[in-house]
Amino acid sequence: MIDKTIEQLVMERIDRPGWVSTRGILMDPAGDLNSEEHRRAEEVMKDLAQRGLVTLWRLVLQDTEEELLAAARPGFELDRDLEDRGAWARAVKYDPNE
Repeated sequence: MIDKTIEQLVMERIDRPGWVSTRGILMDPAGDLNSEEHRRAEEVMKDLAQRGLVTLWRLVLQDTEEELLAAARPGFELDRDLEDRGAWARAVKYDPNE
């Protein structure tokens, strides 16, 4: 998958429902793809955040405590959205300096 395609997918997906995780971009719901694919998707998301096009969040899966990077529309409160829906994960704003 080329980076431009990942960028386009992120921008399309944050329009509706407002956010997308690396697994959503890679169509990898079980996390079966290799870490290189996920790393590439994260790099594209980080670049979009640096350009002010998205806000980054860490999704923490409730069952496994696994963390995924997610991109959201600027101003979208992913933490509240997930909490209000009783979702399978909680969201914490991503600090690129961590």
